[in-house]
Amino acid sequence: MQITKHTASNSQSSQPESRLGNVNKDELVRLVLQTLQDLDYHGPAMMLEKESGVTLESDNVTSFRQAILTGDWTAAEALLPTMALSKTEDLSQAIFLIREQRFLELLEDRKTLNALYSLRTELTPLGLNVDRIHELSSLILCSTAEDVKAQARWDGAGGKSRELLLVELQRYILPSSMIPKERMLTLIDQAFQWQRRGCLYHNVAESDYSLFEDHACDKDRFPKSTIRVLEGHADQVWHIAFSHNGKYLASVSKDKTCTIWDISTFEVIQVLSGQPDSSSYCEWSPDDKRLLICGCDHAMRLWDPMTGDLIQNFLEHEEQVTSCAWLPDGKHVLSAGCDKKICLWNLDGTLVNTWIVERVLDMKLSADGRRLVIASYENNISVYNFDYPNLSPFSKIKESGGITSLTLTKDSRFALVNIKELQEIHLWNLEDQTLKHKYAGHKQGEYVIRSTFGGPDDSFVLSGSEDNCVYVWSREHQELLEVLCGHTDTVNCVSWYSHTHTMFATGSDDGTIRIWGIKPQLSNCPDDKGKVRA
Repeated sequence: MQITKHTASNSQSSQPESRLGNVNKDELVRLVLQTLQDLDYHGPAMMLEKESGVTLESDNVTSFRQAILTGDWTAAEALLPTMALSKTEDLSQAIFLIREQRFLELLEDRKTLNALYSLRTELTPLGLNVDRIHELSSLILCSTAEDVKAQARWDGAGGKSRELLLVELQRYILPSSMIPKERMLTLIDQAFQWQRRGCLYHNVAESDYSLFEDHACDKDRFPKSTIRVLEGHADQVWHIAFSHNGKYLASVSKDKTCTIWDISTFEVIQVLSGQPDSSSYCEWSPDDKRLLICGCDHAMRLWDPMTGDLIQNFLEHEEQVTSCAWLPDGKHVLSAGCDKKICLWNLDGTLVNTWIVERVLDMKLSADGRRLVIASYENNISVYNFDYPNLSPFSKIKESGGITSLTLTKDSRFALVNIKELQEIHLWNLEDQTLKHKYAGHKQGEYVIRSTFGGPDDSFVLSGSEDNCVYVWSREHQELLEVLCGHTDTVNCVSWYSHTHTMFATGSDDGTIRIWGIKPQLSNCPDDKGKVRA
């Protein structure tokens, strides 16, 4: 219900502008009125309106909103010219949206002849959006209402389509006339985002914000203390990965084994052995029941990480297999290597497709499985559209030095790469192929060093280093936050624990894996050498 006893324009024009600090007082009152009504506090809203003499919106705006939500399209069009439009030419665009909704609802009600008449005599004469007119025309052939909704990607009159139409129409109406939906929450969220961007150690979920104080994370709550040292490998640890369910950690080593660790106890539960050469990369299946491993030989292998059984060898590559990935369905996998091949496989070892690209150093598939990104020995970051079982080029970024690792943000919009010669880590926007940020300070010149993101919204960048330390930067500010010591040889890789965001792991040439967390208060905390005391 909208309160319309007074018009906003009359109440504001009859009195001089009143301000509360930098805020227009009448605008603030209107936002409070909107928020009270969103919270179903209609009584207090009416009292505030009466006391202040300020109304939420004019009678015409209220009637227009009601006409859209009830599907009274004739009334909506009649009221539209009375709205305060952003531009005069926006009127026809807004009319198009209203008539489009009416057309779709006629089709949903199976009033096909009426819909066709509307298309020919109401929508087409507007002379707007010819491509959309053609799309709408094709819907005439739909045999059921469900087909209409599916092909139009529209949820019907009984769904949220009318509310979404109001949001679309809002683009053409001055916000001072029709306040955007949930405007107070939008402003609060903008304030939260601004505070988050200013928080160097941001490491909490959105739900942890408070309206009563400015947001600032405690740097002491960042995982920067060694809480465990895992020993078991006989040689350098080259790659580590936490399982998706957070129960296990896999580590692959130059010693030709992969060790599976129980995160609850940090004990070894399985050692996968018998590979003819060293392993350099591993990846858990979406359900964590299988593990892909590849390395210095020409094969990719599928293992049962709990039983230690080798399930399948994938044999097609002619040189080292450098990277592998699971499709989201858990039924297909990808392998890539120095022979310029990317291979698509069924789990039974059947080769589905092969593409010739560049010599692949690292490869990542987006969470939705639609985008494949590779880093090559030719210093390129190549992005492909993946539509099973086909792969098509999308874009290519030329880097300024040798790439040693590739990581994607959760939304797959940004790529993080280590550049060996420059001793820098670069953050690229994959949408517009622009270099967003650079991170420096770590040491890299000879070995493969891997970096990763950390935090609930990827707010940290972490990397190993050839000076035996772990480096942590603020992603947004590019500021070096921490240099963590403890390893006695090159730190090759980092894996962030996403279940608590207060732990991560590192693997090193010293043959150990260090678990970093918040310094414990228990008696078995690490000593100054990083070893766990009994």
